[in-house]
Amino acid sequence: MPVALVTGVSRTRGIAAAVAERLRGDGFTVVTAGWTPYDTEQHAGIDEQVGSDLQYDLGDPGAPAELLRAAEDRAGPVTALVLAHTVDTGGGVFDITAASIDRHLAVNVRGFLLLVQAFAQRRREAEEGGRIVLFSSGPPQTGSIAYGASKGAIEWMTYAAATELGRLGITVNAVNPGPNQTGWMSPEIEREAAERTPLGRAGQPRDAAALVSFLLSDDGAFINGQLITSDGGHGIAAGSWPR
Repeated sequence: MPVALVTGVSRTRGIAAAVAERLRGDGFTVVTAGWTPYDTEQHAGIDEQVGSDLQYDLGDPGAPAELLRAAEDRAGPVTALVLAHTVDTGGGVFDITAASIDRHLAVNVRGFLLLVQAFAQRRREAEEGGRIVLFSSGPPQTGSIAYGASKGAIEWMTYAAATELGRLGITVNAVNPGPNQTGWMSPEIEREAAERTPLGRAGQPRDAAALVSFLLSDDGAFINGQLITSDGGHGIAAGSWPR
């Protein structure tokens, strides 16, 4: 049975939780990872936190390798890696601090890259391929510039890793879910998002989960090095969501 590690599983209405549920339905053994202290501090919306199998602060440089080892101890070799964790504490150009920049880059860039590295090393040693899906976010992220910068880095990481790892049979793709109702949208914001989206509704976590499911399926095996936006056409019709 294939094994997927999904990071960022924190809230019942979150995208990562929806991905984990969908992949279980697809026949994966799923190991989930989260970091409750951050989830508690940044929690927004009406939903509840959901427990994860493993707890790691991925801003710690040693945590990514430790997390992958723990996941494999729990479920066996990880064949698919879905990175949906993030830090977003806000802050525009005049508000950010050196510490906040470092935190965003540590979790959202270094944490991603070290997990990709650890996963690829294991798949290379096993002489087997694998799948990696990273979560990005559309620009401009006004009022959250360090977060936006980190997400831009993830896109370029996707292209570079896909080029390097493809020869090993490992695909690397990124998903931009667009404005997504994970519990943070008020009824007014959700109506506005629906009005600005050609398909007439805001994105839902299940939409992103369905895309991840496809990318990890046999039918998605030849898709590599792509940033795929799943937002109902919101971006092309109305531009990126303002902050």
